[in-house]
Amino acid sequence: MEPNIPIQRGEEQSKVIKAWKELKITKVNNKTQKKLLDISGWEKKKTTKIESQLARIQRKMDSKKMEKSEKLRSKKAAVHAKAQEKKANVQTRRAQEILNAEEEAARLQAAGQIPKKSSFSCF
Repeated sequence: MEPNIPIQRGEEQSKVIKAWKELKITKVNNKTQKKLLDISGWEKKKTTKIESQLARIQRKMDSKKMEKSEKLRSKKAAVHAKAQEKKANVQTRRAQEILNAEEEAARLQAAGQIPKKSSFSCF
């Protein structure tokens, strides 16, 4: 607590009161400034920690995203390969069926016969 200053009159009293008020305001301003600096430091520390956590999570998400994308690309390639295999099988079967039809037609021609089951309704 401030020591009591004997009461003075007039201009002297005003000077003392003004000096006391300025001292109090200075103390309040200094105290406030220290608290604001402390809060800013706390905020920076917490924000840095949170940003670090966000960056770590983002890296994990990016890693998982890349893994998932690679798996999906792999699946797509496997589907494409399977489709190519199935198309090749269909084309092979087609070629075989055409060859069988040509051979049977040649045999029927050589024997002078007409097919028993005609796929043409006009004959």
